[in-house]
Amino acid sequence: MRPLLVAAFAVLLVGGAQGAGSAASSRIAFGLERDDLSSIYTARPDGRGLRRLTVPPTRQQLGGDSGPVWSPNGRRIVFERNLTYWGADRYRLAAVPAAGGLARQLTKGPYDAMPTLSPNGRRIAFVRLTGATLSLYTIDRQGRHAARLLSDGLDISPAWSPDGKTIAFSRLADPSLPIEEATLYLADADGSQLRALGPEPVRGVSPAWSPDGRRIAFVSFADHNGPACPVDGCPPSGEIYVVGADGTGLTRLTTSEADDEHPTWSPNGSRIAFASGFLLAGQGHPPWLMTIPSTGGSETRIGRFSGVLDPAWSPAGIR
Repeated sequence: MRPLLVAAFAVLLVGGAQGAGSAASSRIAFGLERDDLSSIYTARPDGRGLRRLTVPPTRQQLGGDSGPVWSPNGRRIVFERNLTYWGADRYRLAAVPAAGGLARQLTKGPYDAMPTLSPNGRRIAFVRLTGATLSLYTIDRQGRHAARLLSDGLDISPAWSPDGKTIAFSRLADPSLPIEEATLYLADADGSQLRALGPEPVRGVSPAWSPDGRRIAFVSFADHNGPACPVDGCPPSGEIYVVGADGTGLTRLTTSEADDEHPTWSPNGSRIAFASGFLLAGQGHPPWLMTIPSTGGSETRIGRFSGVLDPAWSPAGIR
């Protein structure tokens, strides 16, 4: 998701695993980038059973599919499809059966991304770029009845709460600010009762609710813990944090120089999966699929995949 986050704000500026808890009865979906083209895959939390779900219909070998999210029953996956056209990104939402098959377009774009599904599976919230505004919208499960949810900020990375009542998201107050200044907010599912997450600002992006709704994992750039940058304009490396749903109890989970992105909780809440890697080949490895205990501890690499984007843990009972 990192390239998409940076690109979104850039558009405005210029105009074997252990302890997974549900290894036998869940899967992790993710984008897998190979030769600058990404497709949606799933694998078991022990790294086995790799399964390719999508083949992006692009002739330029650029862009592709990323940002997968599971339906509550685990039967389909909604994702973002970027069909680049002579260097211009064109993001649309699409859906594919969780076992693989024909992907179906849900929105026309030209810039619809970062989907999240309501717990009952009836609505999809996402980010739409219109003119110079990044707004949160919703559609139904068939891609119909688009409605603007929030429109008074530069809003990204929505996440629906497990009880369906709340959407967490990240807002940048002004497009001139760096991504480090993006702040977590909450709103009721109908867009009302906008409020900050907690009494003090919580800076970060990509919020993800724990299964019990009591905690939120997210990515923070506050630590500036990345490797030395050999060129101008390198984005900061992210770290995975957890905070209470009331904004208290802020806890840092990862401390590596790698860019840690897009946290997602195991069905029982014991572990958090994320992508971790480096922007440039000379800095280190490309993004791997990793997990860490949700209370902190040692990181574990899942499988031997490289080029992982936007992991999303399935509900329990998915094989």
